[in-house]
Amino acid sequence: MADQTREDLNDLLRQFLDPAQAEVAGKDVDAGERLLDASPAPAPNLEMIARIKGEMTAALARRHRIRLIFRRSLAAAAVIAFALLGLLDRSRTSDNNVFQAAILPAAVWESLDVAADDLDLARFTAEVRQIETQLRDLEAGEDEAADGGAVEDIERELRQIETELGKG
Repeated sequence: MADQTREDLNDLLRQFLDPAQAEVAGKDVDAGERLLDASPAPAPNLEMIARIKGEMTAALARRHRIRLIFRRSLAAAAVIAFALLGLLDRSRTSDNNVFQAAILPAAVWESLDVAADDLDLARFTAEVRQIETQLRDLEAGEDEAADGGAVEDIERELRQIETELGKG
């Protein structure tokens, strides 16, 4: 032990023990150091060191391989999840949320009578007018041959046509 270290140890022992006990403890420490110096630890076997290094390298390689597999599988799962979300979003959007507008020629937009220029709209308008006429006739009692459920049938047809018009 170096001289400064020995003095520090003696000062420390004097703080906790009385002077006689501190001197005995210091001599015990010196005897222990001499005993350790007399019988040094055996040097490690070079084969054992090589085997330990090999095991550590294999363990690190295994860890690295597992980490690499985990990262790749996580990336693949993320790609699959985003693809599924995209497909689900596309199918949901195309079915429920998007109203597709018909492309009308410029002449229809410039016309004053859009119902006459658009064939589908003209057909639906004619059907609505026909149903309105039938409904007025039924309410006035002119069509006595019709059964009691005719009004409900006409109203159902009218709702159906309105639904088709709403779908565009």
